[in-house]
Amino acid sequence: MASLRKIIDVHSHVVAPHGQGARMWPGQVQPDWSVERVISYMDEHDISACVLSVPDSANRATGQEARDIARRINEELANIVSRHPSRFGAVATLPGQDAGGAAAEIAYALDTLKMDGVATSTSINDTYLGEPQFDPWFEELNRRGATLFVHPSITKAGQTLLNGLDPSVLEFMFDTTRMIANMVATGAKQRFSNIKIISTHGGGAIPFLANRIQTLQHSFGVGPGRLELSFEEVREGIASFYYDLTAATSEAQLAAILKLVPVSQLLMGLDFPFMPKSTFAPAIADIGRYPAFSEADLRSLSYGNAGRLYPALKARIEQQP
Repeated sequence: MASLRKIIDVHSHVVAPHGQGARMWPGQVQPDWSVERVISYMDEHDISACVLSVPDSANRATGQEARDIARRINEELANIVSRHPSRFGAVATLPGQDAGGAAAEIAYALDTLKMDGVATSTSINDTYLGEPQFDPWFEELNRRGATLFVHPSITKAGQTLLNGLDPSVLEFMFDTTRMIANMVATGAKQRFSNIKIISTHGGGAIPFLANRIQTLQHSFGVGPGRLELSFEEVREGIASFYYDLTAATSEAQLAAILKLVPVSQLLMGLDFPFMPKSTFAPAIADIGRYPAFSEADLRSLSYGNAGRLYPALKARIEQQP
């Protein structure tokens, strides 16, 4: 069986000792996290580097509080990278409700801290990405051609639909689906086409619903102020995202995703420390034995595709003896 080697894991979180940290839900236990634990897990699974993120931590605050949270987290992430430059990349946390603060933090994170990209959540204060209030900092990301890692969150309405399940079991998948659909339907994905957007978890339900969205949005409309897109334009919008394969490595999921995008837009993600450790080896094995993947495809999935999105991280890895 073929295997993945020298993996760049684009979906790895930090449990920060400051700010608002990772959002926890009833019954969840905050996982233990340390740099040493991450490196141990990486060495065990032939992971050359992890891209660290804390996407939602500053999005639930406002004003100076949100700016301070983002700044503390970004400086901590940059410090981790400075100590282990070939093992870690990091993407910046933003104060997403503060357009001016977000644009300023993008400049500080990318120009001063030399971070590898930016992270945010699918929705901020119950509003999905693609809406006009996010345009100022999307314009800055677009100008820079930045890589944006988008992680699911949950709206107040979504919380009422959990039926006792942790949101990561089901609702996160639909939250990602709604974000992708909204980015396409509002035209934001097309307007900000220079941003390389990574959607997590294989795009949620998008691979299974793409044809339905293409067909019915034109027939029934998408609401006031939204574009009437052709079947082809919807397809192109959905296919313009990058998709990480966190919890999306079954044959059915891979077959559906590959109907949408080429292998060059797929990335490895394992979601340490929130996914159970027992899932890591099986996920890697699923990719290695998928019959449609060639050796070249596996190299792309392991590190080639991520290296194109995070070229500075790729350079740091290659500089190591």
